[in-house]
Amino acid sequence: MSRILDILNVIILQKNEEIEQWFSEQYAKTEPFFYSSVDLRHSGNKLVPVDTNLFPAGFNLLSQKAIENASAEARRYFDTHLSNVKNILIIPENHTRNLSYLDNIAAIDSLLTHAGFHVKIGGMTVEEEALTLESASGVEIKIHPIIRAHETLSIEGFTPDAILVNNDLSAGAPEILTNIKQPVIPPVGMGWYRRRKTSHFDSYANISRIFANQFDFDPWLISSSFTKCGTINFKDREGLECVARNVEKALFKIQKKYDHYKIKDEPYVFIKADSGTYGMGIMTVKSPEEVFEINKKSRNKMNVVKEGVINSEVIIQEGIPTIDRVDGKVAEPMIYMINATPIGCTMRINDNRDDRSNLNSSGMTFKSACSSDGEAKTNNNVCPAQALIARLASLAATYECYESNWDI
Repeated sequence: MSRILDILNVIILQKNEEIEQWFSEQYAKTEPFFYSSVDLRHSGNKLVPVDTNLFPAGFNLLSQKAIENASAEARRYFDTHLSNVKNILIIPENHTRNLSYLDNIAAIDSLLTHAGFHVKIGGMTVEEEALTLESASGVEIKIHPIIRAHETLSIEGFTPDAILVNNDLSAGAPEILTNIKQPVIPPVGMGWYRRRKTSHFDSYANISRIFANQFDFDPWLISSSFTKCGTINFKDREGLECVARNVEKALFKIQKKYDHYKIKDEPYVFIKADSGTYGMGIMTVKSPEEVFEINKKSRNKMNVVKEGVINSEVIIQEGIPTIDRVDGKVAEPMIYMINATPIGCTMRINDNRDDRSNLNSSGMTFKSACSSDGEAKTNNNVCPAQALIARLASLAATYECYESNWDI
């Protein structure tokens, strides 16, 4: 039984035309990103985004129907926003020897090719010759060295009309991608070297409040409370007092809402690195005392995130237990978006974790959200309520970029 799904499904059923008009009005002010993915948590009482990825991996995890949807939306995106684009250069993560990640790149290449584009893959590494790698599923991926001539990028015999980045830029803005004539998608300024989760959730809090007021329900049901602390040094135990103090405030705030809705769960929070992804720099606590009790191993894990970047800023975010299950195992939905449209869903499953834990960790597996016969359970493989929240999170990301003027 899910209180929040009941509320959202009634709104979607009764006011779908008004919802579409609302989104249309919002996107009249700013254009969508080409792609994104949104991680959701569903407690039965709440359905909220907990991460919005602007350089998403995992397209290889989607069903064939979802990839077909993605191709159609990719064509629609470029026809609408960049109609002169015929040639696209994909720039992947530098750790391209991650064989499963290579399948993601192959899937993006395939969906763009089926949409009618000429696609090549270029690496930001120092190789002087093209490198051919084999993915986990046996697909060969050819990665070409990038050539920069003045303000134009190319690879040998191929000049792209647009650069599609699938590298989250945790280590910084690459010089090769700055001040070039070709459009870079998403903007370099939205890389994790600069972006902050607190900025995104500030934007999402505003969007969700406007939407909830429009459709007459409590925005708390689709959002999570959060605060921020910095400067932190977990290794040397510096700044932990700020974290503990804000944990206490957050738990008190959550408990008040739990009391209001007669929710029996014990409140808890996630402490996360305020930038970065891959599930790094995340811990859960249910009391301020636990902040001071974390052991050396846990402090070291919190201290450094992707690309060896020191984690000095954290977001303290309301914990949302998940009631979603796949084959009896705890799970959470990941909604994939192209052109601000949900095109498919994959469930992240982790039998090594409980319903209150971070599932983006060792032991996770994935399953496309399809019925046993391979057909979508709902339109685009995404349940309507999940699709709605993902659309709100994707919209919030566009405003995050628009308001910060990070289009560099």
